[in-house]
Amino acid sequence: MKKNILLSLTTLCFISACSTTPTVLKGEFSNISASAATSSHVMDKTVRWSGLIIKTHNQKTRTCFEIIEMENNKSSLRPKRIIKSNNTSSRFLACKEGFMEPIAFNKRLVTITGDIVAYTKQNIGDYETEYPVVKSEIIYIWQKQPRVNYMAYPSYIPLHFNCYMSLFPGFCY
Repeated sequence: MKKNILLSLTTLCFISACSTTPTVLKGEFSNISASAATSSHVMDKTVRWSGLIIKTHNQKTRTCFEIIEMENNKSSLRPKRIIKSNNTSSRFLACKEGFMEPIAFNKRLVTITGDIVAYTKQNIGDYETEYPVVKSEIIYIWQKQPRVNYMAYPSYIPLHFNCYMSLFPGFCY
């Protein structure tokens, strides 16, 4: 009986540790999305948005990140998929004072907190779109998750024949 309770508590602790929100991202935030903010030009709202950094713009006194907005996991706030919106931009700029190294941030999943302070027009190719600009307090970079590659062969084949690094199932490099 005592072993079952101890095992249950230990399992619960491990499971809850995997799905908790990082402390720096906790708090009260407006639940408006970047595309909704752009269409209604909302100002001075404190937001917590997640996404994928696609460009880093270093300016004289600050660094701005161009981010594609993503839906996040409700329990941990980790971005999980790009939000599909019709006729509105799902991108935003998150700006922070000082210099930030672009190579450390590009193509990384982030969650930012801050206030919407402005709107700016940017070009995506020949298409001009409007982005909300967030003065960031926190830029939380999520750790890269290992890529899962399922075995292409049945488990009775010896381990050294499995293709763990293969991009295409059934082909080894």
